[in-house]
Amino acid sequence: MGLIAEFRMTSDRLPLVDVAAAAPEATVEFESVQARPSGAPTFIVRVAGGDPDAIEAAFADADSVTDHSLVVADGATRRYRCRPTGGPPADLELLADNGSIPDRVLATPSGWEERRWFADREEFDQFRTFCRANDYDLRLDRLVETDEGSEGRETGPFGIDDRSRPLEMTDAQREVLVTAHEMGYFDTPRTATLADVADELDVSSASLSERLRRAQNHLVAEFRRTTKIKPRTN
Repeated sequence: MGLIAEFRMTSDRLPLVDVAAAAPEATVEFESVQARPSGAPTFIVRVAGGDPDAIEAAFADADSVTDHSLVVADGATRRYRCRPTGGPPADLELLADNGSIPDRVLATPSGWEERRWFADREEFDQFRTFCRANDYDLRLDRLVETDEGSEGRETGPFGIDDRSRPLEMTDAQREVLVTAHEMGYFDTPRTATLADVADELDVSSASLSERLRRAQNHLVAEFRRTTKIKPRTN
């Protein structure tokens, strides 16, 4: 049995925390981490919502990342390339044999919200020891055992194998999904915009977009888990 952990790491020294703090209306998410032969890795960061000028200023003024550049802008979503500043975390050798893989990492004004896969409890404890060594306050929200023996290997955004039971949908995700459906957000043509649904629920458009995306991802994952679909062949 493997483990999926959802947790928060609190530290103002984590990369992109200052960007998230300067653009609180935006969702700042790691999309990929590209290793380099030498020096710091390159981050590809997905930023949804928020004011484009404020986001650009947040990257320009950030101390935690450098060499930022806009890769692509698609409506309210922008993707940036940047690199972390400073040296590597202390006691990095603690993770040398750790096979854990990040599935999702959000930068927030106080730290990171992360979903990560671990082979077993020992790996999780090792990762938590690394966080403590670097004064990252790790607060666990959920720890879920994954199923073994599932057929097929699904790849997530960080290249992980998705063979687990999907995590339970939260009440907030259910609320936005039902409200969006009732208001006609999924109709063709739409009879309600993302902003309309956000106003109805009294949340920001960025927060609504994030919750709605998580809810839709849960439904698709559950559908794929319970439905036999033959893999596509080229």
